[in-house]
Amino acid sequence: MPKLADMNTLPRVTLVQWQPGADPAENVLAIRDAAKQGAENGSSLIVFPEYSFSFAPDAPGLAQDVEAVDGQWVSALREVARLTHTTLVVGMLAKREGFQNPFNIMVAVGSAGLLATADKLHLYDAFGANESARVEPGIISAPQLFEWAGLRVGMMACYDLRFPEVARRLVDAGAEAIVVPAQWAPGEHKERHWEALLAARAIECQVFIIAVGQPEPHGIGLSQVIDPVGKTLVKLGNEPGEGSAVVDTSLVARVREGNPMAAARRLGVSQKL
Repeated sequence: MPKLADMNTLPRVTLVQWQPGADPAENVLAIRDAAKQGAENGSSLIVFPEYSFSFAPDAPGLAQDVEAVDGQWVSALREVARLTHTTLVVGMLAKREGFQNPFNIMVAVGSAGLLATADKLHLYDAFGANESARVEPGIISAPQLFEWAGLRVGMMACYDLRFPEVARRLVDAGAEAIVVPAQWAPGEHKERHWEALLAARAIECQVFIIAVGQPEPHGIGLSQVIDPVGKTLVKLGNEPGEGSAVVDTSLVARVREGNPMAAARRLGVSQKL
C-alpha cells in the first residue's frame, strides 16, 4: 500500500447517488452542482447513475426531448467539465438516425468534449420489467475507453453487469477500471446480486469497479468503488448522497503481476450471431 504522503497525491473519484428527474435541463443543472462540489473536494472523476438525462419512474426510456450524443445536452456537460476541470461519466438516452426509440448510452465527457461512449447491450427485460419496449438494444461495436489519472477506463450499464463477457471485452480492449452507472431496481435478492456481481467483476478482471446507482425508491443505491483484489474503498447506503475514494492507480499492475490471469486464460469472448 502507498505511504500516507503518496495517498495525498492519488486521484479521487466522486460517486453521485442521485435521483434524476424527467427534465433534462433541470438534470444538467443538478449535475453541474454536484460536479462543482466533487471538484472542491478534490475529485477529478465524477460519476452519475444511469438515466441521468431523463428518468420517468413509471416508464424508463420515455424521455423528453431526446437528442444525439453530439447535441446540446452533452455540450452542456462539456461546459461543466471545463468549469470544474473534471471528467464526467453520465448515463443518458440518445437518439440515432434510422431508429424509432432512443438508445441507453453511457458517456464520458471532459473539457475537450466527448471522450467515449458505451451502449447498454443487454436491456432490462427481467423481473417484470420491459426496457426494450422503449429503448433500442445497444449496438455491439469495438469498446471505447478513455483515460483518467493514467488508467484506461471502460463503461457498461446496469443489467450488463450480469453478463461477465461485457466486462471481459472491456479488459481485452485494455481497461484497467470499469464504471457502472445503474438504476438497479429493488426486489428480492437484488442487493445481494448487485454487491456480489460488482465484487466478482473486480476480482476476475483485476480492475477497479466504480459503480453508481439511483437511490431508493427507484433503485437500491449501494454505490461503491471496489479495487482489483475485491476490497471496497467506499460504499453508500440506500438514500441519496455522495461519496468519494482515492484510487491507487499502480495497484492494477501489481495485482496482475502477482496473479497473471491473462496469461493463464484459455477461453475468449465471441459475439452471439
